[in-house]
Amino acid sequence: MRRVQTNVICRPAVIQSGNGRAGIVLRRETHADLLRAELIACWEEANTMPQSSVDRCDAIVIGAGIIGAAVALELSRAGRSVLVVDAAAAPGMGSTGASSAIIRTHYSKRDSVIAARDCYYDWLSWSDYLQFDDPVGMIRFIRTGALVLDGVDTRRRAFTEIFDSIGITYHELDADGIAERFPALDPTVFGPPRLPEDDEFWRPGAGPLSGFYYEDAGFVDDPQLAAHNLCAAAAQHGARFLFHRRVTQIIARHNRVAGVRLSGGTEVVAPVVVNAAGPASDQLNVLAGVTKDISVRSRPLRTETHEVPAPAGFEIGAAGTFVTDLDLGFAFRPHHNQRLHVSSIEPDCDPLDWVTDPWSFDPAATEQFYHRQTLRAARRMPNLRVPNRPVGIGALYDVTPDWTPIFDRSSLDGFYLACGTSGNAFKLAPMAGRALLAIITGTEAGLDHDDDPIMLKAPRVDGEINLAKFSRLRPLNQTSPTNVIG
Repeated sequence: MRRVQTNVICRPAVIQSGNGRAGIVLRRETHADLLRAELIACWEEANTMPQSSVDRCDAIVIGAGIIGAAVALELSRAGRSVLVVDAAAAPGMGSTGASSAIIRTHYSKRDSVIAARDCYYDWLSWSDYLQFDDPVGMIRFIRTGALVLDGVDTRRRAFTEIFDSIGITYHELDADGIAERFPALDPTVFGPPRLPEDDEFWRPGAGPLSGFYYEDAGFVDDPQLAAHNLCAAAAQHGARFLFHRRVTQIIARHNRVAGVRLSGGTEVVAPVVVNAAGPASDQLNVLAGVTKDISVRSRPLRTETHEVPAPAGFEIGAAGTFVTDLDLGFAFRPHHNQRLHVSSIEPDCDPLDWVTDPWSFDPAATEQFYHRQTLRAARRMPNLRVPNRPVGIGALYDVTPDWTPIFDRSSLDGFYLACGTSGNAFKLAPMAGRALLAIITGTEAGLDHDDDPIMLKAPRVDGEINLAKFSRLRPLNQTSPTNVIG
């Protein structure tokens, strides 16, 4: 369990504001270390809030992960009374807590690059984005830079041409440049990606490897705390929270959402409902009856991340960087305490573990997955020592076939989608909040986002994001491994 150094604990208290809405204020208590259990304790009073106090609101957000929390913040900032409902005990306890929390901008799609670059500045100045300092403690952005190694089918120009057009600085590196800058890495072509049980996995290298590096990338030190920060900021604008509650029914009348029914039978009335439920989002879309026109329907996927001791010379602050290894088909970055964090980019050779029931899966790391990932890391880092015992976690991700999220309206008026965000959209959370606010505001005012897509301004990149690229109706694009990280 990770610790966040702080001198306070934030415990929400239910209050009644002047307009009759229940809100949350923060009380401070002295404490040396904030444990994960104490993050849960921050929301205990919200969990016991009388449900009669939240029987009506302007908008319900289902899911208190990083995406749902960002949506709740933007809606509450805009003056809407917001209720966030989550089945867990506190924010960020699902896919968000298991995220690699990568902040990077290398995508092969221009609108995704613009969105990620714009959000980079939010992570860089987290307090300014929140307009709030969480007394529990604030997440830190750890800047490591990013190295992208060429793959057989995905060369660097797929990314750098977009970087050139936007003005993102990068450095192209040949094998000698990689070896000089990152001596822990072997800059040899071993790909295309294969499983370790394939004899071809162990063949000698096939020549020098190239790639590119840029400095404006890194990771967030605690993804669950990031969701907590967002929810605490939303609470300052009147957002309310119910945890340990599952949505069992989407209530609709005359093709218009009217609210939700919660486990235990309580109904909450609202004209707007946002589905940000992560791996459970497709189940909710089925409940709402909106799946027929979704061309990129998401599904829950079980995946794993692992940790091993970092090889010498690849620690944070010592030539350690975030690496997308398209040649071998995985990703890795330095972690705290001289560790190496290893994740998958789901190459075509890897079997995918699709899950039918998002409420039931094994969170333990498996030897098969662990050895697949760490042996790839050992090929790239000859001095890496791989312990026999798996160290890592299993988690559920909510993914679409093209690994691009859905930020959109639905065929049910008032029911909005923030789905398929796992493994690719942690870094996009601020944009997701702004995008859903724009789509909801425009649609509720009578705009037809399907026929006339909303363009979202990205002022810090001097560009616009075409939200049609995140539409539920978009043509299915070929899967790109660059959409699977973080």
